[in-house]
Amino acid sequence: MKLSRLLVSFVAVLAIVGTAVACIEALDLNKMVSKTDACIRGTITNVRTDLSTVNDTTQPRVFTFVTIEGKDLYTGKNETMEMAFMGGTHQGVTQTFTTMPAVADYRVGNKVVAFSSTVQGWGAVDRCLFAGYGGIYREIATPNGDLVLGRGKDFAIENNMTIADLKVGISKALKAKQGNK
Repeated sequence: MKLSRLLVSFVAVLAIVGTAVACIEALDLNKMVSKTDACIRGTITNVRTDLSTVNDTTQPRVFTFVTIEGKDLYTGKNETMEMAFMGGTHQGVTQTFTTMPAVADYRVGNKVVAFSSTVQGWGAVDRCLFAGYGGIYREIATPNGDLVLGRGKDFAIENNMTIADLKVGISKALKAKQGNK
């Protein structure tokens, strides 16, 4: 009897873990571009938090709003864009989510590349940082030009790459996206 209870518990844990793992999607650059409507390269000028209620709950959640001034790599136009992600600290209340970017990634003054999309059902939030920590990438200056720091396998920017190479990759992905419409 104990063995069957243990086996049932083990199977239940496997089912829960398997479901959780399935919620995380691998996004190469083509997939990221296909799911977003903006990619801002610029400097973070403001970070703030606020509460918002999403459709699946009546309990307000903490959101962090990041403002980036720069250029939309999809359109080539200068933009100032605010985007949000779930989590942060607001008026002494901290909420964390596994998909939150590291604080070091969204500090005021950081140069970043951030993928974003409009979102519905997030209350006061109308634009999100797509894929949380998988949607924001630090940019650094090097003697050979500016580099975007990659995050590894299954991320939109897998390896460190020059801005020029990123623009080429985005251009190809945008053409593929247009072809799929």
